[in-house]
Amino acid sequence: MIRNFYLRKDELHWEKNPDDFDGEEKGRIIWVDLQAPSDHEMRRVEEEFGIEFFTPQEAAEIESSSRYYEDDSLLEANAAFVMHQDGGYITRQVSFILKDDVLFTLRRTEMKSFGETVRKMKTFKGTTIKAIQIWLLLLETQIDNDADFIELLTRKTNLVSKRLVKEKSIEEEVLLRISELQENTIQIRESIVDKQRLVSSLLRSFIVEEPEKDRLRIVIKDIGSLLQHTQFSFERLEYLQNTFLGLVNIEQNQVIKIFTVVTVVFMPPTLIASIYGMNFDFMPELRWRFGYPFALVLMLLSSMAFLWYFKRKKWL
Repeated sequence: MIRNFYLRKDELHWEKNPDDFDGEEKGRIIWVDLQAPSDHEMRRVEEEFGIEFFTPQEAAEIESSSRYYEDDSLLEANAAFVMHQDGGYITRQVSFILKDDVLFTLRRTEMKSFGETVRKMKTFKGTTIKAIQIWLLLLETQIDNDADFIELLTRKTNLVSKRLVKEKSIEEEVLLRISELQENTIQIRESIVDKQRLVSSLLRSFIVEEPEKDRLRIVIKDIGSLLQHTQFSFERLEYLQNTFLGLVNIEQNQVIKIFTVVTVVFMPPTLIASIYGMNFDFMPELRWRFGYPFALVLMLLSSMAFLWYFKRKKWL
């Protein structure tokens, strides 16, 4: 799908899947958004405006040349956008091209931040909108969404912390939940770091003008705050993971302690039974009428003596 956004009498208008890019409307276009386009739609835009989008393989590269490129009249960049989907988080690459004061965006799926950006742009009536301003608005909107994701992870972490620390639950589900939250936090942090690199590059750009750079400086501060928050969240999750493993060790030690006490308590009766189980001729208790009750009482007393000793030493 292709969406063209253009200005007419200082008001924003847009159209989906235009038949062509000719006519007077072409000169008013400020943003061309491609959402899950076909190969034919991509070639149409590339041939019409003289640009070339990154391939999916190039967009996924981590090299600096694949993340950002600039010359005298062109800006190209890729950024990772995190999305909430099916109860989890996924990362999708978004490609940006800024040429002749027209912004081109390429994404493979629908994204909440793009819809929110369009809704914000509807309020810009009577003002002049530049393509770079739309780009910055997209970044600001996605960073706001990232902040919401971090807040959601914080609430989920609080629930896990309450269940673990207050209820002392050491079920496997709790550990898996902690691991899932760690993965989500890392995923969001990587996306924020990617945007930090992009904003830093835009701040050094000769194409971006000073008023937009002032907005970028605010954005970079917001990104720094989010990175600090994600670092704190990750450290907190590590603490919860260590707490879980500590509780597991305590429970295992309790089980081993019980087995050890049971083994030691039954050692004296076993020894007594072994002695009276020997087949020697001269054993006075063998023919004694009270020999059997005596052996049982002796076994019981020996066990009680060990239990009393453990209690006295506060081992039980």
